[in-house]
Amino acid sequence: MSGSYYETLGVDPTADTATLRRAWVDLARRNHPDVAGDDPASRAAAERRMQVINEAWEVLGDETRRRRYDAELAAERRGQWQPGAVSPDFVPFDTAEDPDDPAAEYDQPYGDGSPVPRPLQVGPIPILLVGFVVFGLGLILRFGPLIGLGAVVVVVGAFAFVAAPLYAVFRSSRGGLD
Repeated sequence: MSGSYYETLGVDPTADTATLRRAWVDLARRNHPDVAGDDPASRAAAERRMQVINEAWEVLGDETRRRRYDAELAAERRGQWQPGAVSPDFVPFDTAEDPDDPAAEYDQPYGDGSPVPRPLQVGPIPILLVGFVVFGLGLILRFGPLIGLGAVVVVVGAFAFVAAPLYAVFRSSRGGLD
């Protein structure tokens, strides 16, 4: 048998002591030399298997030895790590659903789900463009009222650029997120 002591006993590295003992007893019953029969070759093979099984139990059955062995395995894994590969100590995050996350609710839009009207989304752009054109035309013609009107329209367009996203946020939060 090759591999780690955990593989020898056929258990997971996170197994508790009771599970380790059950695995050892089961393997000992199946691989004991007395069960192998009278054939010297099969008896010798059974003795070798039992030595490996008993060695695994000696280490994993004792908490201190097991901690030391686990540390050696971890150091060996880290020693075999290559740059660019996943770290041997990597533990992925929990992918279970979070009941407190509203985004985890499938097919449940945030807020009341109503879309923001299209004119409200693109409205500030033409308002600003008209304001700049009127302001520029007023400067070219040197006509004060046209310059004033252009300035007012530019200010309204700038206000719309700020107000439109705020309106969309308040409108979506009106549905209430718990």
